[in-house]
Amino acid sequence: MDIRKGKPILSPFQYLTQTLKLVVLGLVILSCLYALNSFKLSSHFPIKTVRVYGVNRIDRQEIQTLLLPLVNSGFFKVNVDYIQDRLLQLPWVANIFVRRHWPDQVEIRVIEKNPVARWNNHSLLAEGGELFSPRKETYPSRLPQFVGPDGKQVTMLKYFYSMNRLLMPLHAKIAYLEMTPYFTWKLILDNGITLQIGHKDILTRLNHFVKVYPKIVGSRAADVESIDLRYPNGVAVRWKEAMTA
Repeated sequence: MDIRKGKPILSPFQYLTQTLKLVVLGLVILSCLYALNSFKLSSHFPIKTVRVYGVNRIDRQEIQTLLLPLVNSGFFKVNVDYIQDRLLQLPWVANIFVRRHWPDQVEIRVIEKNPVARWNNHSLLAEGGELFSPRKETYPSRLPQFVGPDGKQVTMLKYFYSMNRLLMPLHAKIAYLEMTPYFTWKLILDNGITLQIGHKDILTRLNHFVKVYPKIVGSRAADVESIDLRYPNGVAVRWKEAMTA
């Protein structure tokens, strides 16, 4: 080792070793400071208010039970993404937006699924075609009933929208829609009339029925039992009187 002006000159290896020691020591100090600061921030900035918007069908007590341990770690420790993931697991939830507001608030906006119909008496069908199964006591009342083969809910939903549009001039809507395994259709309208439609020209036959409805039914909807639209050149009406004659 050379000595110049009373100061030792380090070799490159010694210099690198000393530098690494200083870096490691610095990292240890920074880690301790970070842990200490995290503890202090968690202790000094607790979450005092959690605001939840958009809840209609979801049980508020269920949300409170789920959220309590997730927001109990202080403002800087609240994991927004984790809260969102957990709430998305609830059957009614379509989307979630979670934000922190300084210094002690968390805001959660819930977008619930919009059910269109009951599906095979064990699920709900959302407007996008998704099936979900919340508790039955949370089902909305007076939803139309769909009965059909598994996996055909999207097809039925498309026909449901198209059929209801065709029925608008009659001021009637579908209360029950069934697709059989042979892809024939049965409709029960909210005025009590049952319609039978085959598997061909479904919308064309329904449109023809709407046009002839004023002539064959008119104001006697309450007297109609069912109408068969499976005939190529007409319809067959079954009147309630015929059943009791």
